[in-house]
Amino acid sequence: MQRRGIDKAGVVGVVAALALSAPALAQYREYYVHGRVVDTQKQPIPDVEIQLRDKETSRSYGMKTGKDGTFKFAGLPHGVYQATFSKEGYPLTKVEWKFEAPQESMRREDIPDIVLASLEQRQKVELAKAAESGSKEATEKIRKGDYDGAIAQLRGLLEKKPKDVNLLFFLGLAYVGKQMYREALDALTQVTELNPAYPGAHFEMGVSYRQLRDMPKALAAFEMSLEIDPKNADAAYNAGLVLFEQNRIEEALARFEQGLASKPRDPDLLEMAGRCYIHEAKLDRALECLEKARAATTDAAKAALLDELIARLKTRVGATP
Repeated sequence: MQRRGIDKAGVVGVVAALALSAPALAQYREYYVHGRVVDTQKQPIPDVEIQLRDKETSRSYGMKTGKDGTFKFAGLPHGVYQATFSKEGYPLTKVEWKFEAPQESMRREDIPDIVLASLEQRQKVELAKAAESGSKEATEKIRKGDYDGAIAQLRGLLEKKPKDVNLLFFLGLAYVGKQMYREALDALTQVTELNPAYPGAHFEMGVSYRQLRDMPKALAAFEMSLEIDPKNADAAYNAGLVLFEQNRIEEALARFEQGLASKPRDPDLLEMAGRCYIHEAKLDRALECLEKARAATTDAAKAALLDELIARLKTRVGATP
């Protein structure tokens, strides 16, 4: 059924009601009030019921918004008014208007837009707030290693908001932490279906596939993460590692160098770049990378391994004519 807005006759009726309410009030037709009711997208809302009540005298006036969402009250006496806005599908909204100063002539008052959020919109906002709060708490649980607590919390939030990509991502992350990689992939795949340009989800999928020994899918996931975020040194390292294990040395080196462009002092990237150079018989370059890795590492076990590798490599370099 087509909606109809208030017509001129309706406005005249309101004016007449105000003028005839009491002869003594004729000189108090002091305010012309004009405004508009809109939704959260600034679109006008027609047929909103407006009830106006003078808080001192309890006089009340009523009307509906027009097709363009506008309303007008002409000839209001001075006073403090409670305005109530109601429409099916929207929560009841109340505002207070203070027109307390008597006026000798009609004064125009332009009311700022009255914004009504539908019940559905309000619910979405509340869910978003809850999800944001819940995801922060879940992130903290993941950081502390409380993966079960994070999973329980995230699942509860996802019952109300099943397509929230951030909640799904953190759920996947919690499952990775518990080494439940198939469950992680289920959540992370949903993230990439809802938002293909979510690099972290592709990265964690690569981690999960690698742990499940599905190297082609692991490499594809790391490469996708890199395509979206070329400066992701961790994705570059992991893609390079898969390629190195497949003896695709030239491709692996390209990935390690890509990672070093973002993190030039990363000991893991430097070590693997050095190993690639050894395979390519570029021993001077290999030694340079490995010595940088040794200087950058704080891991005692890695330092010992690098010391041994560097010593053997120096022997080979010295033996090279």
